Amino acid sequence: MLDLAIIGGGPGGLMSAWYLKKKLNGLCRITIYEATDRVGGKVLTRKFDSAPAMYEAGVAEIYDYSMTGPDPLRELVQHFGLQTIPIDAEQVMLDGQLIDDVPGMRRKYGEKTAAAIEAFRKKCATMMTPAQYYEGVGAHDNEHPWAFINAEELLDREVSDPIAKRFFKTMARSDLATETYNTNGLNALKNFVMDVEGYIGLYSIQNGNEQLIDGLRSEIDAEIKFNHRVLNVGKNDADRYRLTMMNGKGPVTKDFDLVVVSLPHSWLSTMQWQGEKLRASMTKHTAYFDRPAHYLRVTILFDEPFWGDKIPGAWFMSEAFGGCCVYDEGKRHDVGRHGVLNWLIAGSDALAYVNMTDEQLIDMALKTLPAELGNARAHFVEGKTHRWLSSVNALPGGLPARDVMTNHRPEPQDHPGIVVVGDYLFDSTLNGLLDSSDAATDIIVTEMMKLRYARGESGKPVTKIDKDYFENYRGAGPYREAWKQFTDPDYLRDLIKIVWGRAKGYKLLVAGSASGEVVGALRERGIDAWGIENNRAVHAKTPKDLKKYNLYGSIVDLPFKDWQFDFVYETSLCHVSDKQVTRAIGELNRVIKTGLIFGSVTSDMAPALIDRYDLLRGVKKLGTWWEWSELFFGNGFDLSMNRKDKTDEVWAATLKANKGPGHWFADADSLRYSFFDKIDADD
Repeated sequence: MLDLAIIGGGPGGLMSAWYLKKKLNGLCRITIYEATDRVGGKVLTRKFDSAPAMYEAGVAEIYDYSMTGPDPLRELVQHFGLQTIPIDAEQVMLDGQLIDDVPGMRRKYGEKTAAAIEAFRKKCATMMTPAQYYEGVGAHDNEHPWAFINAEELLDREVSDPIAKRFFKTMARSDLATETYNTNGLNALKNFVMDVEGYIGLYSIQNGNEQLIDGLRSEIDAEIKFNHRVLNVGKNDADRYRLTMMNGKGPVTKDFDLVVVSLPHSWLSTMQWQGEKLRASMTKHTAYFDRPAHYLRVTILFDEPFWGDKIPGAWFMSEAFGGCCVYDEGKRHDVGRHGVLNWLIAGSDALAYVNMTDEQLIDMALKTLPAELGNARAHFVEGKTHRWLSSVNALPGGLPARDVMTNHRPEPQDHPGIVVVGDYLFDSTLNGLLDSSDAATDIIVTEMMKLRYARGESGKPVTKIDKDYFENYRGAGPYREAWKQFTDPDYLRDLIKIVWGRAKGYKLLVAGSASGEVVGALRERGIDAWGIENNRAVHAKTPKDLKKYNLYGSIVDLPFKDWQFDFVYETSLCHVSDKQVTRAIGELNRVIKTGLIFGSVTSDMAPALIDRYDLLRGVKKLGTWWEWSELFFGNGFDLSMNRKDKTDEVWAATLKANKGPGHWFADADSLRYSFFDKIDADD
């Protein structure tokens, strides 16, 4: 059994452990090393000393994307049976007065200012649709016209009214956690549209956001080592990864097959990376995302919510501290008869005030409350502070934005088993952190399956596809007899009808057609099917009546005209080398008009299935369904299910064809990554 280390017991480390249990089902031993005496990192729910009133000391809220598409974090919260509380607000405090969004701005500052706010929000909506917002950080960001100007320049260019400009800076500051000149216009845009209906919702978890940490910890299969700070990461003489750490008693050294580094960005540079190549790569990685952003929390308990109904929402935005968010914790948590206000101070102000004493910070926060709320000091009971310097990123995803694989594996050549996890790679939210954990653990799954195969844990490894391979195809007998066990022409025809609505009259290319039996079966069903096969021995066994339709050749250089086929069904991309796979996908894209069915072996197929049929034999490019989808996205394809979701119908057909769990596909989600639409260059 392989050994895996997770460095960091924050939410990203726990999410990674949770995913690995789900994806690998006990194929490795996992150890989490946490430098402190608790897990959860900046997800922290606390109570006061004077009363059992609850407040969020760390992550303030969770984003809800479910109105636009699948929301993995929302689904995870529901999986743990946690109840959620939607939170919202529309108040802003300018010039010492609480104002009700645009109507209030119109009453206080006039029509010109209100019109400027409405015009810019409308412009923002045209620059990013809800669907584009949902997609998150990606290489497409580099093409956005606001990507390479900073947010300060953007506001100067687009908002001429000075009060409206103050309004937008105040509304966005707590989410940006930095100054407008430290981030780009696109990142600011993603925060501006949060105040536009239809883009996003916000919620908290009942009884505290830390309930999510409890849920994760209850389901992971990992040993947690507290008070173990990892100091060095390198390799030993056996090509395994060596971790050196302090545990309070002295240095400890442990060796692992794979390593997940799930630390806040600011902690990466505190570690030593052994070996010149790893050191240089990790330094480059750290420097690329070195845009620290800061938070400082001041939370105050009052004897009662003396503000009454003057704060109708769950928070208000305040111009104090350069722009901060003030939460009314009683709108989401049990605070009893008390009142609790929670200041989220961000950016340079957080950095400037962090060295003040708790008493000074509490005093300053009290002074920022508008007079219309009443005498805050007369109701003061207790205050708490929590410092989160460099806890988020001022430009998440980096600039220019890079592909997910590059971001998560800093040194893929000699250290492919070291992956990093962090919200700074996506959008500085728990949602982005879960996405990062998912991506990183997909990489780990691929590397683990390679190691298992190379070490013979799934049987003696045979890497070559030769004559014997087709004489005993996947251990099921001669290919001419066994192919039906793996490729059902009726099932393939049904899938095309469900996904693309085409029942007949189309031309199909089978990429990886062997001796043409699949081509012949499809032609018998009225489909104009053709094949391409690069193994000379098996291709030579093509029946005479199919030789015209089953060609010998390579998918790297297809002997077909542009747009010659409506669809491609491929099972051969995994047998193309890493260096040529992009070219092969481009060739498949060139010859088709509509779509592609991805049928190659992936590393996240059930391990038992991989072992049973020796599916890794001859595989040169191994990846998860997600890793393959990234390659398709970059070469003219999009997921068909993103455009028209037919997952339920496809899954029903899969079960009917006896291709479900235990036979081929483990779940419906894997099928989402099996169908791709060809897209136009400007789509």
